[in-house]
Amino acid sequence: MKAPFTRTALLVAAAFAAGLLSHLLYQRWSAPAPEGRGYPVVFSPLPPPAARQSEPPLLDARDVEKIRGLAGQRARVRGRVYRVGHSAKSDTYFLNFGPSQSSFTGVIFASALPSFEKQKIRPRNYEGKELELTGEIKDHPKYGVEMILEDPSQIKLLD
Repeated sequence: MKAPFTRTALLVAAAFAAGLLSHLLYQRWSAPAPEGRGYPVVFSPLPPPAARQSEPPLLDARDVEKIRGLAGQRARVRGRVYRVGHSAKSDTYFLNFGPSQSSFTGVIFASALPSFEKQKIRPRNYEGKELELTGEIKDHPKYGVEMILEDPSQIKLLD
């Protein structure tokens, strides 16, 4: 019974001695920096949020390559809605800014529709209207360049 206890006590004592020795050696070989040397720490507050957030760039909806170049960033996209598509299966609206699938598209998912309905906005009414959309640009591999619209405040009716 005494052998395991003695072995454990010796291991704990050896670990303590090794730690103490390494601490003493570290103190001896890492002398404090002389006055005036070293790396001072300076506090620099961030500017207020209004100063940090600049206005996102404004792009024309027909210039899909420029919009694609801003994928992952916030931007404002302005153009005339060519067609409003609707998927009955997912209850999703697509604001297409051109006739082809490679055109820029604003997407309103079913989860965002209650906020539109609360303000009595019907996405179908945007067809043929000049809009400015604000949000993050997505370059979806299957659906192309798009912007997810989660709130009516992201859409500004220009005409």
